[in-house]
Formats: sequence, structure tokens, C-alpha cells
Amino acid sequence: MKNFLNKKLYNISMYNLKFYNSRSKSNDPFVHDPNIPINMYTCGPTVYDRAHLGNLKTFLWSDFVVSYLQAIGYKTNHIMNITDIDDKIINRLPEQTYESLIEYTSFYTNKFLEDIHKLGVKNYTSENIHKVTDNMESMENIAIELIEKGNAYETPDGSVYFDSSKVLNNPFYVDCDTDGYENGRNIIRAEGVRSDKDFVLWKVKADRKLSFSFKNKKNFFPGWHLECSAIVENKLNKLHIALGGFDLKSQHHMCSICQSEAFKPNQIYGDYWIHFGFLNFGGDKMSKSIGNVLRLDDITHNYKLLRMYFLSKSYKNTFDYSDDEIELMKKDFTNLHMLYNKLSNKFYRTHKNEKLNYSGDVQIYNNILEIISDNFNTKDALNEIVKYVDKFMKVYLTDEKAQEIKNELDRVNNLFNIMDNDLLFIDEKTMDFINQREELRKLKQFEQTDAMREELKKTFIFEDENTGFTLVKKF
Repeated sequence: MKNFLNKKLYNISMYNLKFYNSRSKSNDPFVHDPNIPINMYTCGPTVYDRAHLGNLKTFLWSDFVVSYLQAIGYKTNHIMNITDIDDKIINRLPEQTYESLIEYTSFYTNKFLEDIHKLGVKNYTSENIHKVTDNMESMENIAIELIEKGNAYETPDGSVYFDSSKVLNNPFYVDCDTDGYENGRNIIRAEGVRSDKDFVLWKVKADRKLSFSFKNKKNFFPGWHLECSAIVENKLNKLHIALGGFDLKSQHHMCSICQSEAFKPNQIYGDYWIHFGFLNFGGDKMSKSIGNVLRLDDITHNYKLLRMYFLSKSYKNTFDYSDDEIELMKKDFTNLHMLYNKLSNKFYRTHKNEKLNYSGDVQIYNNILEIISDNFNTKDALNEIVKYVDKFMKVYLTDEKAQEIKNELDRVNNLFNIMDNDLLFIDEKTMDFINQREELRKLKQFEQTDAMREELKKTFIFEDENTGFTLVKKF
């Protein structure tokens, strides 16, 4: 065990991870005790409708950050919320009952999980996803304690608001544009709110059949901002890395930081904050309110190709969705699969002259990890992978070298998760056909082998070269 830990420590120090920290507004080295799991929290979806590609891109990237930290030797404790109580949800309920709420939100939660799993997201499970409705008691307890500490107050109707005047020296608060930050969610503010910058923790909703209690009083609804602080407090206690879309930074995340640090004045809420850029469509941010959305069902591209496209962009930059760019990536995506099939099925050839067999370095994975350590630079890392694929597709290989390269690609794909197993699958009948063709090739029956190659091309993308051949299912 001691040697294992030393190896992990070496790997972590080797990569010198640094990335843009929204809290400090600078590229900060990541400093964390490797013996302590990294507590991570991602702001999850509000499940009133299907998620669009802009939403899904955020969770894909959050998942990748978790996977990368694990790859360089850290242990992670990552959770995400599901906002299953919200005005947008209530307005769509056929009946305002708790049973109706659970049925409605469970449907869209399951659709969300299906979509992210189709995109290769793997660090979200039933164990680390937490519904807001399961954490109401924690939200209530935090609100009550903030009132007792003088950081929150009750309005005449009983609603609870956070007192922004108590955090005017919070640097994150000062740096954010807080004008109208609640207007975007169409919140009707209670009478008696002291400042436009105060935000709601619990609010009276006397006009609603579906409501919750607060301090044993009925007709209350929790505030949106409080849910994240409560789940972090309930499940993590101390937050090291917070992640979410850039649109949450100056509103939701500002409020979360202020209320959490008022609740625990001696503890920073999120040492590092990672915000993911928008996905635009048609020149505007992809948004359900605008209506310019694409959902996964609208996409005809291979989902792992779409994942590769998203990872080819900087996590923090906004960019426009482009079918043309995805089409341009198809060749590199295809070649990666073809090389893997070539190595896995021994479709490569070994030259009789040993000097012509590849004998150089096959290290790919560690080089990729090092590139990514500079602000999660997946763009250059993917370009490096493409160079390796091009290189190894054109060389003669021994079984030993082929296995080494395959092992490296397995490790790379374990991190990027961009290979589609369905494209790699070759059934027994096709494999027999391929083997027959190879036997005929050795007998120099080229007319027949050419005809067999054309038959394979009806179903597969096929390439035949001196160094071997390879194929992958058409898509």
C-alpha cells in the first residue's frame, strides 16, 4: 500500500495541474492533499423539460474534469443536485400534488440521465445525484440559523430573505453584477424586502395547493439558491471544487457563496470554481426561453463523435454549434476506431525484415495527461491523439508493439470515452470472410480478394495497405 501511495503522489506532482479559477479570476495551480478526496459539486438540471445540447455539454465537461482528476491520481467525491421543485415545474404540473410532482420530475430526470449516458458521461449515478425534495430539512435548518445569526430576516408575510448588506465585503459578491439577478426567474418579491439585492431563501406561496412547511407553518416554497448550499452541507460539509454553467456565476453562485459563508464564516465555500462556456445556436446562447434549442434526439451524428466535438473546444469558451465542424472531425474519429480494430484483431502486418518493424516509443497516455494539465487543454490533447493514430496506422508492427499501443489507446479512451463499441464490433461471419480473404491474398488471388474487399465496403469503411488492413462499421 505504501508504494501505491508513493506512486500516486508522484503522478500528481508530475502533471502540475493548473486551471482558470473563477473565484480568483486567474489560472491557479491546483493544490490539494492527495490523501483527502476532492469534494466536488456540480449544479444540476431543473427537470421541467428535456435538456438541450448546451445543458448536456456542461455535464459532459464536469464529468471529464472528474475523470481527469482521477486519472492523475486523486480520489474524488463528486455530487450533483436535481432541482425537482421550481416555479417552472409547478406551472407544468397537471395537478398540484406531491405525487404529480414526483411523477413528472422523475420522468425528466430519467430522460436527462439517458441523454448524458448516451454522450459517454459516467460519473453520475444514483448514489451521487441528490434531489432537492430530499433535502428540504437541511434547507430549512440553514435558513433558520441564518435568521438567528442576523444574516437573514423574515418579511411581514413570513418569507425569508438573505440580508445582502451583511456580505458587502465578500470579494465574489463585490465583483458580480447583482442588478436584477432574480428577475431572470420571474420571482415576485415579497413586501418588506429591505434591498433589491436581497435574495429569497424561503417564500410564502399562499396561492399554491402544493407547498411545504417552514418553522411548522404551511404554504412555503424553498428558494432556488439555497438548495445547493444545503446539499453541499448535507452531503459534503466542505466543498473544494464547484462546477457549473457560466450563466450561473454572477447570480446563483454568488448567492450560494454568500449564504454558505455566512452560515460558516470560517470556511470558504468552494476553493476553486469552474464555469463552462455557453453553446450558441443561430448566433445566440442555446436557451429554452429563446427556443433555439437542439436536443440529442435532433442530432444525426454519432453521439461519441459529438462528445469528441465538445471536448475539442475549450471548456470555458463560448462557441457556435456547427454541423460542418463535426463532419470535418469524422475522419479523425473514424481513423481512431480503425487503428483500434487493426490492433485488437491483428489486422496489422509484421515485416520479414525486423529493421522495418516499428521499434520506437509508444507512450501516448502520459503525454496526453501532461497536455491536459494546462487548463484542461483537451483541444491540443485530441490533436496529439490524431497524430499518434496517423503515425501508427502507417507502420509495420510486431505483436508486442501492437499490444503496447493498444494498451495506451485503452487508457486514453478510458479518459476521453470517445470510442463507440458498436462501430468496433465485427460478427463471426464477417471475421470468417476476412480470414478467407487473407488466405487468398497470400496465394496472390488478387482478383478475388479485390472483389471481396468491395463486398466488405458495402457495410464497412475499409482500408487496405502494405502495413495491414482495417475496417470499421459505416455510420
